Amino acid sequence: MTMKRRNGQSKVLSKEEIKRVINFQDRKSNRHSIRNICLVNMSIFLGCRVGEISSLRINQVVNDDWTIKDEVVLEKENTKSKKNRVMYLVHKDVRTSLENHINHRREIDKLEPTTKCFEKPLFVSQKKSGFSPRSLQRLYKNMYRSVGLDDMVSSHSGRRTFITNLISSGIDMKTVSTLAGHSSIQTTVDTYAVANPNKMVNVCRNISIN
Repeated sequence: MTMKRRNGQSKVLSKEEIKRVINFQDRKSNRHSIRNICLVNMSIFLGCRVGEISSLRINQVVNDDWTIKDEVVLEKENTKSKKNRVMYLVHKDVRTSLENHINHRREIDKLEPTTKCFEKPLFVSQKKSGFSPRSLQRLYKNMYRSVGLDDMVSSHSGRRTFITNLISSGIDMKTVSTLAGHSSIQTTVDTYAVANPNKMVNVCRNISIN
């Protein structure tokens, strides 16, 4: 059977597909399951790019007492838009998975509240080194393939899901564009704003003259 290939755009993940990925990782007994669940949540609920995730350091997401910050600022040199981007760490799944990940890192890697430890990469590979964007791409791909998701799903699918869900929920384009870290609203509109036929029918059906 010939696998359908992606043509420039990654697939938006359904709620059921996201649960499959999370549940599969949750059932695994290896030490990376906690890390992987956190990575999925940061992609789905924050719309992070792999380059942004790979650049994160522990001190960007935790306070001096190891509690999770409410927001993280990505410096422009680590964003595609070349503009500072603020990500809000307020979703319960994001916070819980970050807390689990940090506590696990502290236990396994014997991290202490020192400047040296706080400057370590937030996510590390089996070799204890930080991820490159390319190696993180491969990790996401492996997680998705492990639950049978095909080549239409890529490391960008979580980000596309995040942005598409915001638009579908009726969030204004300025807010969507800002949360996505796009260089302009036009980028958001051109790339993610797809007309919904059912919505257009309902709009036309309910037009009223004031």
